[in-house]
Amino acid sequence: MPLPASSIAKWQETAASARSYLASAEALKMLEVWASCGMGDQPPQREDLKPETFPALLPDIWLMDYLPETRQLRYRLEGENIRARYDRSLVGHCLEDIIAPDALEKVRHYFLACVEAPAITMVVGRLYHEWRQPGYGERLLLPLFSAAGKAEGLVGITVYKQTFANRALAEERSKRITCILPLDGSKPEEHSE
Repeated sequence: MPLPASSIAKWQETAASARSYLASAEALKMLEVWASCGMGDQPPQREDLKPETFPALLPDIWLMDYLPETRQLRYRLEGENIRARYDRSLVGHCLEDIIAPDALEKVRHYFLACVEAPAITMVVGRLYHEWRQPGYGERLLLPLFSAAGKAEGLVGITVYKQTFANRALAEERSKRITCILPLDGSKPEEHSE
């Protein structure tokens, strides 16, 4: 079923406001590319994204399909830098197959918000918190729609700038801010830890 126009009415304003949360040139460029693919009141469709227009970003990007009947997100594509962070390819696996059990509820919440609200979702600061050696950077998730206006997935970019020696050091030196900006312009959801 297509999303009601009211749920995406202010998507362009939301995209413009998301810029203020991001610092990396890569995440800002991905946001710009995504926003430029939309047409008027219609936010971007997956087929609107042309990888040849952002080749420098491809190593840090992933695509996911949204399976509404099960509310799962399944990896469709991964860039080489994303692939290098895991011990296996993510393609074909769902979020639940990849994320550590103690982090799954939190991560699943902001990933699903991207497609179900729909919203622009960002995590700034500490990344891969559940790993032995977390990192620092930015993660940006952007919803993608079908021509009929159905949420069909998302495109994401993770810009990884630093690795900490351990979780304690990461927690001492870096906060993590998660921000969900609904495309309808309603109040953002922000969490800091």
